[in-house]
Amino acid sequence: MLDDRPYMRPEEPRFRSSPMQQPWTGWAILLTINVMVFLLQIIIDPNSLASSSPEPAKLFEEWKNLPAPRPSLEMFKFDHSFVGQWLALDSGQISWLLLMQLFTYQFLHGGVWHLLMNGLGLFFIGRALESSIGRREIIGLYLVSGVVGALFQLGFAVVFPAQFAGPMVGASAAVFGFMGVLARLFPHREVYLLLFFVLPIRLKLHWVFWGSFAIALVSILAAIRTEAGDSVAHAAHMGGLLYGAFYVAKLVRNGGLMRFLPGMPRVRFVSGGSAGGSVATRRRNWRKPRVVDAAEVAEGDFMSREVDPILDKISKQGIHSLTEREREILDKARSKM
Repeated sequence: MLDDRPYMRPEEPRFRSSPMQQPWTGWAILLTINVMVFLLQIIIDPNSLASSSPEPAKLFEEWKNLPAPRPSLEMFKFDHSFVGQWLALDSGQISWLLLMQLFTYQFLHGGVWHLLMNGLGLFFIGRALESSIGRREIIGLYLVSGVVGALFQLGFAVVFPAQFAGPMVGASAAVFGFMGVLARLFPHREVYLLLFFVLPIRLKLHWVFWGSFAIALVSILAAIRTEAGDSVAHAAHMGGLLYGAFYVAKLVRNGGLMRFLPGMPRVRFVSGGSAGGSVATRRRNWRKPRVVDAAEVAEGDFMSREVDPILDKISKQGIHSLTEREREILDKARSKM
């Protein structure tokens, strides 16, 4: 009898898993970690927040006794907090904790407004980008962009310590890395922005990239010229943005970041268009790669090479014409479905 074969049995009903059982997206994982870490900052180390008050009396007296010119009270409190001493990245005082701080600083924030701005970037830019590069890649991109941004800030701090040295926290370098990748992958995609948080404007991502680069560059040059820095890590922003452009130029076509990790599934980036077409079409398509897991590619090749001819044979000659090997291939294909 043929009805005892797996591929002849009636299809069993399939039920979708609940939303809580679905795998989290990469940007959601990163955003959740940032929010949870910020809540821990509020509970465990309120002195690490710019808006924390009141300050301990002993700390306030120590600040008052400092010789002029003394740092701001908020910066003084931060320097004496657990976060400021151990987890933030201080580009003015490089210690043996540097390798750890290159990663820990990326999940810390100086206040609610700081977290809100970076959180919005993770939500909007990360969500738009993940469909193109995948969950593992976007998490790796976050970490590496943050490290490259920190190294840029450290480099400028070595040459211009008065303008760029100081403790640094926040996910903004990683967010700028996301922007760099998205803008270089889809330079002609249009987005709406709120200029000065009021005026809506529509821009292509190509101009968003170069506008962000120009703002960072002008801010760096202004700090060097005036010999006065501000609380924004402009060099880290530039570093993250440039790394995003490098990622698209050098890594996308070679398998992304995952190819450097042994044992991790490789990722193939496939152009959204066909291989054929005019030269102009192929030039447009390179900017729009589509991420495909290597296991999915292998499975698709298996279905097209092995299973499709067997199905054609069944439709023409009937299921009784199948050989034992062809029946085994169908069993294998059903187990993959």
